[in-house]
Amino acid sequence: MKKILFVLSITGLMIAEGKIGGVTYFEFISADDSTAFNFQRQYFSYGADVSNNVSFKIIYDVGRTNKNGGEDTRLVAFLKKAQINYKTSFSKFDYGLIGMNTYGVQEKNWGYRFIEKSAIDKYEFSSTADIGVGFSRSLIDNLNLSLQIVNGEGFKKPQGDKYQKIAFNSTYGERNLIKNDGFNAGVVYTTEQTDDKPNIMTSLFGGYSGMGLRLGGQYNMLTKGNIESNIVSVSANYNVRDNIDIFTRYDLADPWTESVDDPNTNDLNEGEDNSTYLIAGIVLTCDGGISIAPNVRMTNYENTAKESESEYKVNFQFKF
Repeated sequence: MKKILFVLSITGLMIAEGKIGGVTYFEFISADDSTAFNFQRQYFSYGADVSNNVSFKIIYDVGRTNKNGGEDTRLVAFLKKAQINYKTSFSKFDYGLIGMNTYGVQEKNWGYRFIEKSAIDKYEFSSTADIGVGFSRSLIDNLNLSLQIVNGEGFKKPQGDKYQKIAFNSTYGERNLIKNDGFNAGVVYTTEQTDDKPNIMTSLFGGYSGMGLRLGGQYNMLTKGNIESNIVSVSANYNVRDNIDIFTRYDLADPWTESVDDPNTNDLNEGEDNSTYLIAGIVLTCDGGISIAPNVRMTNYENTAKESESEYKVNFQFKF
């Protein structure tokens, strides 16, 4: 009994010294003469400082097991991040299941993850987390460099080949425009070797926040063998009142620009289609960490065989 009480006391002390948090994404959808409530995501996080130099953070993600129409669509919890941070006077090192450096600043420039993923995440140009190691350092004021070596398969899969992915990020300026005014500009470059040719992603991005306005823009190019894909995404947000924002975002996605080996080939990817994606709405920030965002989304395809799509949603977010 004493041993049990001792273990419970130590566990309670660790939890008390750390930080527990979470966020819930929930939505109501109206599209194609149907309406439905949908649970999007539930994140649970716990982090703590082990010493002056060492800290850790664990995030569990709750989502559907099958989103492609299969029979088993239960909500399950899986490990999204298990990251150890080691700070020195020279730099910061990350180990374990770490968050990728490919999308974070761009996501904050956009600012509304609970409404829609950032462009790199939405169009699956890069995983949001992976197993590996990372290094980051600020060279001068507001210039941050980050280098990661990871498996490349993402946090949902084990290592599937003998190759690793290298991801480099260089950002100048304010990296969190949600909380602070300022501007940023940066570049992301990733490369992962295959048995044939490397998969390469390049991202150029920038953002500005001030006088109640937040702007963001990015251009992303992904080359996989002979396939070159491109995304252009721009967004704008204006703070009308302390608790009311209006926003809009426009994506132009080209899943197959051309065959890299043969630029004259334009029909190799018949199943894919260029598309534009427009989303606009209002965000109401309520007390207690609750946000409500009614919005409309329109997707148009270059191929006339595909009809345009329209959705009306109300997105909810709860932070604790």
